Amino acid sequence: MKKAIIAMFAVVAFAGAAFAADSYEYKGGAMGKVTFPHKAHMKLGCAKCHEGAPKKIEMNKEVGHNKLCVKCHKAEKKGPQGCKDCHKK
Repeated sequence: MKKAIIAMFAVVAFAGAAFAADSYEYKGGAMGKVTFPHKAHMKLGCAKCHEGAPKKIEMNKEVGHNKLCVKCHKAEKKGPQGCKDCHKK
């Protein structure tokens, strides 16, 4: 019984990672679309972007530029930081 409970816990804990998309694409406005490599960011842990809960992030300019993406890349001093690094027409 104990092994079954542990197995169920493992399945639930890793289900999100197993079914998460490799990348997401956002419209990005006049600058062109933005492709977000989700799988590459998963090694940081969900809480880094999802504020403690693996819920869907409503992506917009404020989130991409000031709250998450560019803010984190600048703080970590790695990853794309310029407009055309992310936006592709």
